[in-house]
Formats: sequence, C-alpha cells, structure tokens
Amino acid sequence: MTQRRTPDSINKLLSQGSGKLAKLQHKAYQLQVINRIITAELLPGSEEYCRVANLRNGTLVLEVASGAWFTRLQSMRINLLNQLRERVSSSLISIEVKVNPALFVTKPEPKPNQRKISAQTAEHLSALAQHSPPELAEILLRLAKLARRND
Repeated sequence: MTQRRTPDSINKLLSQGSGKLAKLQHKAYQLQVINRIITAELLPGSEEYCRVANLRNGTLVLEVASGAWFTRLQSMRINLLNQLRERVSSSLISIEVKVNPALFVTKPEPKPNQRKISAQTAEHLSALAQHSPPELAEILLRLAKLARRND
C-alpha cells in the first residue's frame, strides 16, 4: 500500500519565503501599504473613489471613479511617485491612472417591507396553524401576529 502524504499546514506555506502563496501574500501586503499611503495623501473619504488596482513591472495602476479624480491624480502623480519610491520601493517606474465608473456606484439602501397582512389573512393563517405540524404552526402564528402589529 502507498502511504498518503499529509497536507502542509497553511502557516507553513505562508512562512516559506518561496512559493506562489507566499509571493501572493507579499504582493497583497505591498498593495495594502501603497493604498494606505495614497489615501493618506488624498482628501479624507477618498478611499471610496480611488484605489490601488495592481502593481506590475514597476508600474502602479490606480483606479478612480470619475474624470475629476483622474485629473486630480494626474496632477499629483509625480509627488505620489516620489513618496512611494521613498517609503515602499525604489523600483517603481510610473503610475498609471484608469477611470473605473463602477467605483462610484452607490448601493441603494434596502427599503422597508411595505406589505401588510390583512385581518382576514391572519385568521386564515391561525386556522391553518391549528391543523399543521408544530414547527409550521409556530411560523404561521408569527405571520398572523404581523397583521395585529401593522394595525
């Protein structure tokens, strides 16, 4: 019989200096640090409209929500690049800014349920609960109570 190999622990995989997972973790950490530096340089609350997208071949890719943010970052690009070279990596060559309108999409707040249960429906639910299994009866009675709450 062949002996099964036990899987490596995640801590062991992450602690190894080589390997794809360790490299991915290092890049993610580096992007987080860069993102914090950039949002600290911009106006408070700007993290909703500007984010670090990628870092490849010495080029930092930033995504912004609109043309106005694009223009703002274009004017700040040299200053940001110099600060990032000092703080993070001297191998940064340039900053590329891309407009991604999906960043600006706001999530609508959920609307409260406007549906109401009539008194007649509550009576029907209560009658049905009398002839139902206990679990279902409990649910039906809770629904029937909603009619009284809405009055």
